[in-house]
Amino acid sequence: MLKLFSVFAVALALAYLSEKNTENALASGESYRMYKDWAFVLLVVVLTLFAGLRTSWNDTVNYISSFRKAGTFQDFFADPENLNPFKNPLYYLLQVLLKTVTDDAQCLLLITSLFSQICYLRFFKRYADNFLFSIFIYFTLGTYVFTLAAIKQVLAMAFITLAFPRLEKKKYLSYYILVLVAMLFHTYALIFVFLPLFSAKPWKIFTFLALALTAFIMLNFEEAITAFMEQANDLGKTLAEFEVFDDATINVFRLAVYAVTPLLTLFFCKYVNDGSTKTENVLIHMSIISFAFMVLGTQAGANMFGRMGNYFELGTICILPTVLKKIFDERSYRFISVFAVIGFMGFFVYAYRIRFPFDDFYSSVTLREFLFS
Repeated sequence: MLKLFSVFAVALALAYLSEKNTENALASGESYRMYKDWAFVLLVVVLTLFAGLRTSWNDTVNYISSFRKAGTFQDFFADPENLNPFKNPLYYLLQVLLKTVTDDAQCLLLITSLFSQICYLRFFKRYADNFLFSIFIYFTLGTYVFTLAAIKQVLAMAFITLAFPRLEKKKYLSYYILVLVAMLFHTYALIFVFLPLFSAKPWKIFTFLALALTAFIMLNFEEAITAFMEQANDLGKTLAEFEVFDDATINVFRLAVYAVTPLLTLFFCKYVNDGSTKTENVLIHMSIISFAFMVLGTQAGANMFGRMGNYFELGTICILPTVLKKIFDERSYRFISVFAVIGFMGFFVYAYRIRFPFDDFYSSVTLREFLFS
């Protein structure tokens, strides 16, 4: 875990310095600009290089193999399957585009990593009350490590972060255009068409209706998911049964970590909802939806439901510091934050040192090797 922990420590140090740069800029009466913040820029570079120079981790090898097999534009448009909107056409078009420039799959990993990290970090900087705390959660919740894996979904999530400000400003046309673009990279992003419905205060009737639907699916799991799979297949999106009805389930420790924010907002909803903005309401609902998918994953299909939950955990990363500040006074906030750090850190070590030893599966080339290869 030394490799991952090293980049984690560097990321926290740069996030702290970025926070200081932000405070100094605002104190001097200047408007803060991310591209002028050297610590923020360096943070993007560090996280991009660690992710983009990898040669193995999770399904990285499959993406490299797919890139090497990519054909020409003529090959791409000659296959009707590539024009099916439910077959991730924009990702495969991106592969073909890059393949016309280079045969080096490392370029694909670096470019997609750069775009994703810029989008995510800008999103956290804009919506997180405590950027340092959010970067800590970004790592310990496993979201950053996830960006080293499912490239199609990671790109789709990046476009969702670009769509979110449009939702905030009620620019629904541009919001849905970006959601459509995200869906063409990874089909699951289509679920974000419903996100504008979640701007109401959490833990009111709409939230409970959504959770009731989750409970109904759990009680009728096989029938409900089978019907969903049949509908997806009719639309041209093939879902393998082994991904849904396998024996893999969401780990209880992981479920507990994802439950933190939803349970805090439920038990202290009076404080959380007091003066809450619609943006905060949406971010809280994102954490609740993420947890709901994890709950579904306790039945079966841990991979599918876990990845659907990943879409919404960006909300958890941004809103948890705000929720804690709303619930507790300054002294209690510091005390509770210590417990939060211990809990999330425990999950981080468990996930990437004990359950899936990160260093055993991660390998990379150096920047020098990449530049001179």
